Amino acid sequence: MAKEKQELNSRRMKRYSDNKRKMNRILNVLIAIVFTLIVINIYFIVKDDEEDEVAREDTKVEELKEHEDSEELEEQDSKKDEEESLDASNKNEEPNNLQEDNSSIHDENNDEIIVSTSSDANVEKVIVNNNWQVTPTRQTGEHVSAFEEGHVDYEEKLLTIRNAVELQEDNIIYWSVRNDGTGKGAVAVVSSKDQTEKYRVHIKWIENAGWIPIKVEILKKIDGTYEVMN
Repeated sequence: MAKEKQELNSRRMKRYSDNKRKMNRILNVLIAIVFTLIVINIYFIVKDDEEDEVAREDTKVEELKEHEDSEELEEQDSKKDEEESLDASNKNEEPNNLQEDNSSIHDENNDEIIVSTSSDANVEKVIVNNNWQVTPTRQTGEHVSAFEEGHVDYEEKLLTIRNAVELQEDNIIYWSVRNDGTGKGAVAVVSSKDQTEKYRVHIKWIENAGWIPIKVEILKKIDGTYEVMN
């Protein structure tokens, strides 16, 4: 009886031990599976994070490139606008600059007409025409500059003045005609009869040839620009 009881206990212990080993194997398999799943999950999480980071970096690079391209385009547009503005400003200011520097401004119909400014506040502009011709003189012998009406020299002066300003004899007022101080020239203040055209004309004597205009100043007003003629 005792032997049978001992064998029964032995079999029970063996079954218990076998069951325990089975349970341990199952637990080990389950642990391995769980660990594998954890590792796989961590791998995909890390991979997703890396992909997201790469995508964010690509986005930043693209945004930076677009920003730089935009700034470059804006800079180019701004530079173009400045150049166009500068060109327009230069075109608008060019005549004034030429006049302020007393440089030549050529008439569109005559390249020999030179227009400049003057330091005289009453002078609108100064004209020099290189095509002005000498008024042929009828005088002979030694030249004497005269300022008396009827004298041939004086009459040739008046003709030269009229030719310079292109005013007819019946449409001109001689406000003053006098020596220019050199002994070889004269200066006259004249206007049209309606006084819409006002000039100061400088002429000089060419030996053995006659009088020739050398400069015409377009005046803003007559008053104060001449001495009363006797």
